[in-house]
Amino acid sequence: MTQDSIPDVPDAPDAPDVPLVTAPARAWVAYDLAVRRKHYWFPDPLSVPARVADAGVALCHGDGRVREAALRAGVGAGLLPLVVVRGADWAGAVREAARAVLARTPTDALAEVAHVVLRIGERAHGGHAVRLLKERLGTAEADTRRRVLTHPAREVRRWGFQQAVDNGWLSPDELAAAAVREDDVLVQTLCAEAALGEDAGNAVPRGPLDLLLTARAARVRAVAVTALRRAGTPEKGAAWLDDRSAAVRECAQWAVRVSGGDPAAHYRDAVSAGPGRVPRGAVAGLGECGAGGSAADAELVTPFLADDSAGVRAAAVGALSALAGAEPELVAHLLDDPSPAVVGRVARALAGDADTLPLDGPGGLLTRLGPDREKHIRRAAFQLLAARGGLEPLRAALSLVDDPELWQRARALAARWSPTNSASLAAALPPHERALLAAEITRAEPCLPPHTGTMLRWVLRLREE
Repeated sequence: MTQDSIPDVPDAPDAPDVPLVTAPARAWVAYDLAVRRKHYWFPDPLSVPARVADAGVALCHGDGRVREAALRAGVGAGLLPLVVVRGADWAGAVREAARAVLARTPTDALAEVAHVVLRIGERAHGGHAVRLLKERLGTAEADTRRRVLTHPAREVRRWGFQQAVDNGWLSPDELAAAAVREDDVLVQTLCAEAALGEDAGNAVPRGPLDLLLTARAARVRAVAVTALRRAGTPEKGAAWLDDRSAAVRECAQWAVRVSGGDPAAHYRDAVSAGPGRVPRGAVAGLGECGAGGSAADAELVTPFLADDSAGVRAAAVGALSALAGAEPELVAHLLDDPSPAVVGRVARALAGDADTLPLDGPGGLLTRLGPDREKHIRRAAFQLLAARGGLEPLRAALSLVDDPELWQRARALAARWSPTNSASLAAALPPHERALLAAEITRAEPCLPPHTGTMLRWVLRLREE
C-alpha cells in the first residue's frame, strides 16, 4: 500500500497482529473490532485526521475517512479479507471504495478469501461480495472453481458444491468422486444425491452408483443403496444387509422387501453360522427385522454375547433388547465387559429393570461403583442406580460428589432428586438411619449447588434432624 502523500502517525505498540489470509473469518472480524475499539475517539473530531501508518489499522480505523483513504490508496493482497469486511461497511463511501477494489481483484484471490466473503455476506450490506464471487465463478476456469470446492473452510465447500450442483459445474462422475472424497456429511449427501439424479424419473448412471456403493461414509452408501430401486436392481441391496451402519442396513432391508425378499430370513440364516463367523451387522439386523418377543430369534442371538468381537457383543445386546429378550440374568454380567460400547449398551438395555438388579455383593451396582473399577463400568453402574427408585440413588450420589470421575453426574443427580414419595421414604427409616442420611447431606453440601442441601432436607422432612 502506497501512502506517500499522507503523513504517518505512529501506532501504539500493543496493536493487534494482522491475521494470515487463510485465518478463519472470525479472526478477521475480531481484528477489525479490536482495532476499531482502540482507534475510535479523536481529540478533535472536526479536524481532518492524519493517515495511519499501519495499513491494517487504517482499514479498520474508527474514522470512516481513514478507512476510505486507505482503500483508495491501494491495498496489498495480504489485507484482502479486510477489503471484504469494508465492502459491508456502514458508511456508503467506504463501501463503494471497497467494492471498487474487489471489482479489480482477480477471481483466484477472491476464491481464496471466500470464507470471509460468506461470513460478511450475513451482514446487512454484505451481499455484494457474495454476488460478485458467484458471478465470477460462473465464468471461471475449472481450476479456479476447484479453489472453492477444496477450500479449507467447511462452510465454503458447502456453498461451493451447492453452486456446482445448481449450475451444473460437475459431471455425475465428478460429483460421485467428491461424495466419496469429502469428509463433511452435508457435502457427501448433496453430491451423492446429485450424482444419482434427484428426479425419481431420471435414469441412474451406473458408474457413479457403483462408486458410491463402495464409499466409506455410511450416508453415501445409504443414498446409493436406496437408488438401486430406480436402477431397476433392488435385489442387489441384499449385499448391504450386513453393513456396519444401521442406516445402510435399513435402506438395504427396504430394497430387499421391494424386490420380494425377506431380510429376516437372511439374518436368521447368517447367524446360524455361530459366534466368530458372523459380522456385527448381521446380528444387529436380526434384532431389527426379527419378530419382537420371539424366543426363537432371541435364542439365535444369545450365543453372540460371548463373541470375541466387542462390536458383535454390543450388537447382540442391542438385538436382544429389540427382541425383548435382554433379561437381567442373561446380560447383566456384561456390565463388567472390558469394552465401553458393550457396557453402555447393556446399561441402556437394563434401564427398565434397574430396580431388580442387586446393590451389594460381587455383581452389585454399589460394588461396581468402587474406585478400583474401570471408568466405563462405574459410569454404567451409576446410570443404573440413577434409574432406580428409593433412596439408593441419592445416597450413592451424596457419596460421590467429590469423586474425580463421577462428581458431575453425582452432583447433578443430587440437585434434581425429588421423587413424590421422598418424605415417606425417609419416614420409613429407623431414627439412626435418618440421622445418618442427614449427616450425608451435610457432608456433601459444600460440593453441591447452592441451596441443594436445604432442598433435600425439606423434601425428606429432615429439618428437625
